[in-house]
Amino acid sequence: MAKSKYAKLITTNCVQPEGPPVWFDQVPRDPESGAIVTWLDNDVIPGGFYYEAFMAMKPTLAGSYNDPPQIHDDWDEIIGMYGTNPADPTQLFGEVHLTLGDEVQVLTKSCAVFIPRGLQHGPLVIKKVSTPIILVTTGNSPKYIQRLPEGWEKSLKVKDKATVRKQAPAKAKPTPKKNQSKTAAAVRRVKKGK
Repeated sequence: MAKSKYAKLITTNCVQPEGPPVWFDQVPRDPESGAIVTWLDNDVIPGGFYYEAFMAMKPTLAGSYNDPPQIHDDWDEIIGMYGTNPADPTQLFGEVHLTLGDEVQVLTKSCAVFIPRGLQHGPLVIKKVSTPIILVTTGNSPKYIQRLPEGWEKSLKVKDKATVRKQAPAKAKPTPKKNQSKTAAAVRRVKKGK
């Protein structure tokens, strides 16, 4: 049987190729609270853009968050949140708090949120989960690139901050142009300590 010429456009990958973002180990989390279901970017499928699906199964740890305050300077993001109760998929059967600018949005219905480039957003905190919540994020960038605002770690309100190390805000790199080589076009995350 001949191999499909389009199979290369399908992925079941659930790992971020470059590893988790530099802030990930600094944010206390319950490893059983959820999992990445699929991850796609230019490293997973050449020419692809950033896409992530996450299933939340438990609330975020008190005082912590799923995603920190952040800014995408060069790309727009869409975050979708979807309930999984077949009796009423329009309801989250949970509660998600998402900060947009200086306003906290309390979300209890399935929805999509458009975040224009440059708008500070986050933290994203899952407050309640009765049935799993699917979070889908995507944007017009080949990679997930974020800049953390100065002092982002101060928004953590966990009792034991010994697990939180001081880190300088990451600098976003520009979105590569189409005519650049793959090596030059690869946008790398800021390494720890830089």
